[in-house]
Amino acid sequence: MKTTLAAVLCFSVLAGCDAQDGETVGPRGGIVMSDDGRLALDVPAGALDEEVAIRIEVVDDAPRGTVGTVYAIEPAGLALLFPAELTYDLATDESDRSLDLTDVQMDDLLLITEKNARWQPLADRSVDVDAQTLSASVLFLSSYAIVSR
Repeated sequence: MKTTLAAVLCFSVLAGCDAQDGETVGPRGGIVMSDDGRLALDVPAGALDEEVAIRIEVVDDAPRGTVGTVYAIEPAGLALLFPAELTYDLATDESDRSLDLTDVQMDDLLLITEKNARWQPLADRSVDVDAQTLSASVLFLSSYAIVSR
């Protein structure tokens, strides 16, 4: 009986852990990735005072002028005690249609966030041309996208 109960408990725990549940991040910090591997949120130690399930989802309703996929990081509005680093991977290949950087200079790219129903640029964005990434600090969870100046 104990073996059966243990098996049922293990199965129910495993069955409850799908991609939509996200990653549990707590006071020790952690990294959450989008399912496509293009967006990463690196939450530092001390940024959260309790464990939180954080998930990154693709947003279908993109604001005008975006370059690439728009992501929502849930739970939206969650404030962080210390800034987390949001990194968007800009590397593409011919089969990747989600990000079109044709005629776009990497230095012209901005990360924007939705706050109070308005899209605003993140102030400290950083472009790494060699790594083909665009990064910025975030203090709260929201929706994020890339635009070109």
